[in-house]
Amino acid sequence: MFKFNFPYNGDQIETEGREIEMSSYHRESVQQYRDNCCPTTTVGEFHLLDFKHIEKLVTSQQSGKFESLNSVLQMNSDLLTGVYEGGLKIWECTLDLLEYFEKENIKFQGLNVLDLGCGAGLLGIYALSRGASSVHFQDYNAEVLDLVTIPNVILNGNPEMTGKTRFFAGDWGSLAQMLKNYDIVLTSETIYNPENYSKLLKVFQETTKKSGVIYVAAKHHYFGVGGSLFEFEKLLRQNERWETSICFCSNEGVKREILKVFHNK
Repeated sequence: MFKFNFPYNGDQIETEGREIEMSSYHRESVQQYRDNCCPTTTVGEFHLLDFKHIEKLVTSQQSGKFESLNSVLQMNSDLLTGVYEGGLKIWECTLDLLEYFEKENIKFQGLNVLDLGCGAGLLGIYALSRGASSVHFQDYNAEVLDLVTIPNVILNGNPEMTGKTRFFAGDWGSLAQMLKNYDIVLTSETIYNPENYSKLLKVFQETTKKSGVIYVAAKHHYFGVGGSLFEFEKLLRQNERWETSICFCSNEGVKREILKVFHNK
């Protein structure tokens, strides 16, 4: 169930976009994690850093650069506008996308992929494991990329796979010019805030090839914040650039769907 533990004020705060480099620090931290036999969480065929370990890193005195995430963890919150956008949690619709890709045998071989609002990076990691030519991961928080996404990619990859990756942090409004020419864009649970719809559509417009496809996985309604799959799809259809189709629907709990978006030819 999607939840928020504080009032949402609708503020729009744009953070500067920047690329985060995979470094020896990330590789060494993953190796230390393995050497210390820390437990990993398994999602399908993939291994992810254990959340309790991440929480310990964030709250440790040595991790002052993660102060903003520390405040979020103390609040037990899923979202703090302008500070944190939910990247430490694996959302239900991400699992829907993974199951859909596997069931329908969606092809990634040789394609350039963007995992937009990546969080733990499961969608991009899946694309890498299925032969994607390149995968770029984007999250609002650089801290999430440092602590979660990059280590998870290393845990599940090899030098050849990790060499195909790039990582970008920041607000969508500052990133549209940095992200280019993708065959597939994957995004899960990113339409909860209607204030960001125009930015999200701009990313779609400026980064997707004419032959490309976008998969948007979302709940029908995001109670407390106003996001709605119906309103987002309506906005897409108002722009003659796009066509849409529903390729998955679940009525368990809050209704969820996967929307396939592609250029109107």
